Amino acid sequence: MASRRVLVAAVVAGLLAAAAAPAEILVLKNGGGDLLITNRGERSGYKVISRHREFFGSSGMGLGGALGGDPAKYEQTVRRLALQYSLEASLVKAVIRAESNFDPMAISPKGAMGLMQLMPDTARMHEVRNAFDPSENIHGGIRHLRYLMDRYGGNLDLVLAAYNAGTKPVDLARGIPRIPETQEYVRRVRLFHAVYRNDRATVAAGAPLIARAGLAAQTIAQAYRVSVVARERAD
Repeated sequence: MASRRVLVAAVVAGLLAAAAAPAEILVLKNGGGDLLITNRGERSGYKVISRHREFFGSSGMGLGGALGGDPAKYEQTVRRLALQYSLEASLVKAVIRAESNFDPMAISPKGAMGLMQLMPDTARMHEVRNAFDPSENIHGGIRHLRYLMDRYGGNLDLVLAAYNAGTKPVDLARGIPRIPETQEYVRRVRLFHAVYRNDRATVAAGAPLIARAGLAAQTIAQAYRVSVVARERAD
């Protein structure tokens, strides 16, 4: 009986150690030049291009300021790349708004860079050579969002939490981690997403949250004008 308990304890300890060990992110390429980013190990027919650590956080440095840049300036790039990776352009713009306030030269104390505040390792993983080039930065950020979407089965709350805090805290919490900045980040991006989708009912419901967060009502009105003008131009 005692030996069985020891065996069970050893198995449980091994499983816990495996769960706690950081998973490796691999960038793979096949003979046709297709890239695959995965945390599930090597795959037949693909060559490992690079290996990366599990944590890929961002700064969310654009959370506190009023709307500064003009999303329409990056509209074509966002729409083209979002379509390529099967993401909503409105979601990408919401992330850019929360991350950098549409400042392509933004850099955070943590070292996150550019419009979508890519950490250096994240930029390398997505083959971004110049994180301050708007097109390259958006491409890398969208590819990272696509990876997170695939990893978390399209659960947007988990995707946004992982974009801000990294995958490890989200996996350990099995949800949005209890990090105030991350919780606020998810709420804020969700709200900006509704703004850029022109979802007036959701924005109206979230208006008190914006007020409590210290954003003026004119911020939302300005964001509506920008999103509507950009949409009319694109159509």
